[in-house]
Amino acid sequence: MAMSKHSSVGQFRTIVANAFRKAGWRVCLHPTTKDFGADLIAERAGAAFVVGIKSASEGRRDRLIPLLSQGILETQAFARQFGAGAAPLAVVAARRIPLPVADQIIQFAHRHAPEVAIGLVDGEGYRKFAGSGLSVLDAKRPAGARTLQQNQPDLFSDLNQWMLKILIGRNIRPDLLSVPRDEIRNASHLAEAASVSSMSAFRLVNQLGKQGFLDENCDHLRIVRLEELFEKWAAKYSGLANDLPSRWIIKKDDKQFLSTVAKYASQSKSKPRCCLGLFAAADALGFGFVRGVPPYLYLEHSDLSVLRQLGLTLDGTNQGIDVNIRIPSKPETVFRAAVSREGTPVSDVIQVWLDTAANPARGREQADEIWRRILKPIFGKRA
Repeated sequence: MAMSKHSSVGQFRTIVANAFRKAGWRVCLHPTTKDFGADLIAERAGAAFVVGIKSASEGRRDRLIPLLSQGILETQAFARQFGAGAAPLAVVAARRIPLPVADQIIQFAHRHAPEVAIGLVDGEGYRKFAGSGLSVLDAKRPAGARTLQQNQPDLFSDLNQWMLKILIGRNIRPDLLSVPRDEIRNASHLAEAASVSSMSAFRLVNQLGKQGFLDENCDHLRIVRLEELFEKWAAKYSGLANDLPSRWIIKKDDKQFLSTVAKYASQSKSKPRCCLGLFAAADALGFGFVRGVPPYLYLEHSDLSVLRQLGLTLDGTNQGIDVNIRIPSKPETVFRAAVSREGTPVSDVIQVWLDTAANPARGREQADEIWRRILKPIFGKRA
């Protein structure tokens, strides 16, 4: 079954980011500075690569070379906008790239764009990069490798994340995470508590059991090895979302912003759901300390009439950003677990931790604060 273009690019973006990190580079996914579309930026010791990734369903020469040509042009433009010292890196990807095709693509790039670094990545573990200092990212295809579509079901799908919050959340204060507080006895009880299908709940419980995250000697669903689970969750979570920079139609301060969101939420039972996200949510929950970042507002889907209700416009964003509108790729886990602060819907503490950890604007500091104060203390408690 063919993967969608969007989902494959997301998976290959994670592969490339992890390869850079393993080699000691600092990686910014979905950079929000001056890139205007780059997939990621990798930085180390004053050097930077602005990376664009294109994927095809098949690793054929006639599919990948046109994509590489487009990627080269786009990453050159991204690098110019990012600033001095940034080098373009165009990456093409497919489920499987035969080695003869890889050689042809590299020769094409050397012939027509020798000044631009390129990369080839496939879903079977093969990586080949051409560019200064990039050979450390190379990887051979393991024997008997399985393609991306053959991977196990996603432990951190949208509804799975929501159910994980339920299983973990009994030890987190209700004002920080909105979940049912009953002790979950089994998969059927989890399905009822989470308002999901029995099949979805049984699949999650089966996955948790197979991976050793359930206490087999407990008479209810008790998560064990919580720290490892959170590490896997953060590694899998890329923060993929569609961010829409917006500006106020009529300028508002922070207090007016919160009031506007609360008013919309109180009148929007059948409209797109919304909640504060990232640093604005951390502030509302009482442990934010990052300043100077435009607030993020999660909105279930893009709707110009809703933006007008909120007093926002997408026009004129080249003059600056007042509010980042974020359209979540996994809406159920975002909105179902959200809490209310004085009528304003706010992302839950686990969501804020995931989002800030994946955000380049001082996100790691904020995530570490949440980890230290809220998440790590629950490891010694029964989930």
